[in-house]
Amino acid sequence: MARSATARRRPSVSISMNRAARLHRLVKILSREALARDEVLERLNLGLRTFYRELELLRRCGIKIRLEKRRYMLTSTPEEAEGKLPFPDPQLSFAEMNELAQGEGPAARRLAQLLREVLQMEEHPSRNRSGRPSSRSSRERSIITPKTREPQENGGERRVTMAVHVE
Repeated sequence: MARSATARRRPSVSISMNRAARLHRLVKILSREALARDEVLERLNLGLRTFYRELELLRRCGIKIRLEKRRYMLTSTPEEAEGKLPFPDPQLSFAEMNELAQGEGPAARRLAQLLREVLQMEEHPSRNRSGRPSSRSSRERSIITPKTREPQENGGERRVTMAVHVE
C-alpha cells in the first residue's frame, strides 16, 4: 500500500512531552523574529548540543529554519510548522483510537489506517507492517532486567535476548 507524500515526510520519532513543548516553543520564537543562537539558548534554557539536535529534528520533519547573518528564523508560517511537528504518544486505548478514527478529515483517516494496520498484524502475526510475510521465522527481543547487585559490563543492567518463534 502506497503512503501519501505527507506520511513519508514525517520521521518516525518518539518524543517526550518536554521535548514536544520545547520544539513548539522553538518554532514559536523563531516565527516571531530572527534570533542569534545565544539568544535562543538563553530564552529556551538549552545547551548547545540540544539546540543542534532540535534543529536537526525540525529539518527532518520538513520545517525550514534559515540561518542568515548568524540569526535563525522560521521560513514558513507557525501554523505550517505546527502541522509538521511530532507529538508525543498519547497512550490511547483501542476504543479511544477507534472513536477518533471515526471522525472527519485527514487526521482521522490516518488514525483509521493505522488502526487497520494494527488489526491486520493481529490477524497475521507473521506479517510485517506492509502486509507481506516476515522474512524471519523468529524474532529477537531484548529484555532488560532491573539493576543487579553484581557489577555488569553494561552499567548494572542485565540484558537477556530471547528468540521468539513466529508461525
